[in-house]
Amino acid sequence: MTNRLDEKKFYYHNVVTVWESFCRLHRDLYELTCAEYLTLLESDIDKLETMIPVKEEIIAKINELERERANLIDQLNNTGIVATPVKKAGDLVAAFSDLDKANGIPALQNLNSLLIDIVTKIQEQNRKNQLFLNKAMISLRDVKQGFSGKKTYSTYGADGMTRQLAK
Repeated sequence: MTNRLDEKKFYYHNVVTVWESFCRLHRDLYELTCAEYLTLLESDIDKLETMIPVKEEIIAKINELERERANLIDQLNNTGIVATPVKKAGDLVAAFSDLDKANGIPALQNLNSLLIDIVTKIQEQNRKNQLFLNKAMISLRDVKQGFSGKKTYSTYGADGMTRQLAK
């Protein structure tokens, strides 16, 4: 019995370590995504180009952690120390909820909640960045059309949709 518990604690600590790394890397990605937005506002394309490889490197490290997490799940499922097979991250957190509670501080649950929060913030910031880029592209198109003599005006129809009128 003790060996099974020790083995489960071993896997628990490995999973907590992976989740800590996930949180750290996702935080770095969030900070970079926010910096990207500021760089877009400054129209500093050179600086933006230097950020792309950094972002790709962080994403590559996250992918490595994903593989490590998948490997841990496979190993854990092969040991038989969990009652039901673990298929996804939520199952993994649930599989260790007893150890989380026994520690007094639910480290894995807290890290998982933090990770979800960070990922949500990254998605929101990426949407802001994309909206900015879309508006910039529309503005550039309007400028380009103005130089070619094709001026378009936007109006709204009864349905609230934008209508383009060429003059």
